[in-house]
Amino acid sequence: GKTTSYNINVEPVAAAEVILSGDGYKLTSDGTLTITNDNAMKDYSFPSDRPWHSQRSSIKKVVIQSGVTRIGKNAFCWCDSLTSVTIGNSVTSIGSNAFRYCDSLTSITIPDSVTSIGSYAFDGCASLTSITIPDSVTSIESYAFDGCASLTSITIPDSVTSIESYAFVGCYSLTAINVSSGNANYTSVDGVLFNKNKTTLIRCPGGKQGAYTIPDSVTSIGSFAFYSCASLTSITIPNSVTSIEKYAFDGCVSLTSITIPNSVTSIDDGMFSDCIGLTSVTIPNSVTSIGDYAFEDCDSLTSITIPNSVTSIGSGAFGYCDSLTTVTIPNSVTSIGSYAFVGCYSLTAINVSSGNANYTSVGGVLFNKNKTTLIQYPGGKQGAYTIPDSVTSIGSDAFKLCDSLTSITIPDSVTSIGSYAFAYCDSLQTINFKGTQAQWNAITKGTSWDKNTGNYTINYLG
Repeated sequence: GKTTSYNINVEPVAAAEVILSGDGYKLTSDGTLTITNDNAMKDYSFPSDRPWHSQRSSIKKVVIQSGVTRIGKNAFCWCDSLTSVTIGNSVTSIGSNAFRYCDSLTSITIPDSVTSIGSYAFDGCASLTSITIPDSVTSIESYAFDGCASLTSITIPDSVTSIESYAFVGCYSLTAINVSSGNANYTSVDGVLFNKNKTTLIRCPGGKQGAYTIPDSVTSIGSFAFYSCASLTSITIPNSVTSIEKYAFDGCVSLTSITIPNSVTSIDDGMFSDCIGLTSVTIPNSVTSIGDYAFEDCDSLTSITIPNSVTSIGSGAFGYCDSLTTVTIPNSVTSIGSYAFVGCYSLTAINVSSGNANYTSVGGVLFNKNKTTLIQYPGGKQGAYTIPDSVTSIGSDAFKLCDSLTSITIPDSVTSIGSYAFAYCDSLQTINFKGTQAQWNAITKGTSWDKNTGNYTINYLG
């Protein structure tokens, strides 16, 4: 038969061109950054200190060769085109911020030589859907997986002895934090992370939904334990709990009510801040302190009863509670922090029980007991206001964000006006001062006392 022959020319594939290189690294034109020795894996104080920083958006693949023992601080953060990482099995530690904000990275395999994962190591890796932590890792540092919004589950191996605070905050799709059964320090029940004997609830996964009942073995709820668990509608706290740490329920936006058991003595800083759906909270008379920003931005909270056991209310404790209409300070309170009720636009009265030895209220306005210091004017109070002649000091933030205040009359007894005292009073048109211009100028005025306040006129009445 007839034989037909063909000439086929095969063009050789051109090797990727080296576009950047130095001691221990090279970057090629196909976007591959290869690390060949530890000299390139030092800790970089700032991302801009890395020799490949200017090329970070062109880096698509990182290959860390065998022989490299560590991944340095800030080594690959903000490499927003990075999709593939190969780590050699000689690496023992992943430094802080190592892959922070690598938001195109979907998966990564950590070799079983690695013993520690640094703080913020994978923070903001929003496309990361899975990661396997090998049974060699002993420590997971703070914020290690913060903001891994696509991560659905993770397993803590037997080897882990330390998980620092906030390691899994901001993981909004995470429905389970599992723990291998042989781990001597941690355990998981229904996907929630506890210490081994289940006395401390460490972290509820951010994607958990519906109602959740805390086991009655628990005595302590850790800081940020339920942070931004946006789909939790109900949380039941047992009487066994004696300690709830700061920001424990911050950002639980679907939570509508909660009862704090009478075994708890303090509401820590930021405990319920940004719980915008919270309409009801029961504070028992075992509580003696309400921390800074404890209920800040609880927009739906219309009323709250502070029991006659509370001695201190922290700074900004009820700040920006837009729907709060009235509040009563009981006799027991001896300390109220700065701007405790700032930005409460519906609040028309801050009342004080008559037996309180430290504070008083006149017309819904909060003063110290002898009425020499005006502490807080309620944000929902409207129209004109005359400060009593007994007042010598207007406190910091006293009228801040009182955007329905149109006119204020200040007595000539006042010698000081605190920082931000009249800041953001959008409707303020007139300040009437019952003294001379020289007396007004002599008043000590704090930083930004009238910041972003309208074009007001000062009338000197002395």
